[in-house]
Amino acid sequence: MPPFLGNELLRGEKVYLTPLQRADCAALARWSEDMEFQRMLRRGEIFPDTAESFERWLFSGHEREEFYRAIVRTTADNTLIGMCEINRIFRQARHCMFWIGIGDPAYRGHGYGSDAIRILLRYAFLEMNLNRVGLEVMSYNERAIAAYEKIGFQHEGRQRETVIRDGVYYDTLLMGILRREWEARYWRRAGTDTAD
Repeated sequence: MPPFLGNELLRGEKVYLTPLQRADCAALARWSEDMEFQRMLRRGEIFPDTAESFERWLFSGHEREEFYRAIVRTTADNTLIGMCEINRIFRQARHCMFWIGIGDPAYRGHGYGSDAIRILLRYAFLEMNLNRVGLEVMSYNERAIAAYEKIGFQHEGRQRETVIRDGVYYDTLLMGILRREWEARYWRRAGTDTAD
């Protein structure tokens, strides 16, 4: 075995990450019909969309920003359950942002998203050699905030009244984790990482 991670780089206990395929857009369209899911994931206006619209958005080739987009699949039976993305990558200062959404409601609240985030962190810190990974989350998304805190993300700031839902303004929370914090919690120099 080589002295570095192989296929397990993008594989966790419950899920693994794969590239997005055009065939996955049908699932994304189904998930877009779940208004609660969309309101937890997105800050702007929401509306269901078609597989064709997702395909145009995801495969247009006109995006200028560097990003790493992946589908989340279960290790048990290869079921497509979500999507995630590393974006806003600043190579010189070695930091990025990310987002994740577990679109299939049967897999929410059971640790699949947390497992996928740990994979993203491993990739960002070990493969991309970044120093910080950040995220933005709406203040009303209490389940996500609790999951991020449990993984080790720290609260770094608050943007006041940046989201409106049904006439009520909500804040956006800024959270982040540094490489040294991740290493102290997860990374074992022998070449494996562990979850809390």
